Amino acid sequence: MNIKKIFCPLIRTDEIESDIYGGLLIAKKFEAHIDFLSSQMDFESILDMTISRSNMFESLKGAFATELNEQKNKNYQIFKRVCDDLGISIGNIASVASANFETQNGIRSRVYEYEAKFCDLVVTACPIKGEATSTFDAAVINSGKNAIIMPNSMKKFSMDNILIGWNGTTSISRSLTNSMSILKKAKNIHIIVTKKYDNSVLDIKTRLLSYLEYHDVNATFEVVTTTNIPGEALLENTLKGNFDMVIASSYGENGVKEIFLGGSTKYFLENTPVPVFM
Repeated sequence: MNIKKIFCPLIRTDEIESDIYGGLLIAKKFEAHIDFLSSQMDFESILDMTISRSNMFESLKGAFATELNEQKNKNYQIFKRVCDDLGISIGNIASVASANFETQNGIRSRVYEYEAKFCDLVVTACPIKGEATSTFDAAVINSGKNAIIMPNSMKKFSMDNILIGWNGTTSISRSLTNSMSILKKAKNIHIIVTKKYDNSVLDIKTRLLSYLEYHDVNATFEVVTTTNIPGEALLENTLKGNFDMVIASSYGENGVKEIFLGGSTKYFLENTPVPVFM
């Protein structure tokens, strides 16, 4: 996958500077353009439904408009400052890292789901406490795009050492193929698989490594033991190997329902120190 256009929905409004910084690091690494989008509720439509047109309505409308406009300007100034700090050009500039920032009014999940369809890659922060929200699902799952989920306060971004969590699903198969351009540039790639594949693990190993070799990608392979906490084994192996990125699966039926070993992604997303490609 040739990544030229990245979309970053700003879901954590209280951590906007951190998320912009992380998104710009990723755009810089890919030498791609990134669009940041913040969403604000259209309070006029809400007030129209609840308050009759009156002096009270106009007073509330003016107060909301002023507050929203101040926050919009503050967010843009943060964006501009971080772009300056990282040497990222503002605007649409071909073949170099560039960025734009926009604020739209509307229901956040709907705005993000629509805009996410017009990019090569979605980049967003891990949801708070690892819980996938409707807004997170809309941008990451419903867009149909691959995504990089950033850990909280990501200060550097590297794709040199990559861990692949193979679980045999359609999702991980798709993630593996769509990350091939990333894998081809990596220095070290390690695949882990759970012991549930005891009867077929040799065939899985042979087929995966052979598939990657067609793309001139070399990898190592390991069978790992699970724990009682879903996501813990993946996290432990990520930390043990000092990996820069994890490539994992996602399930779209009920949002991000699983990564790698089954069960909830909550533990892994809440604790991962590295970005996840899915």
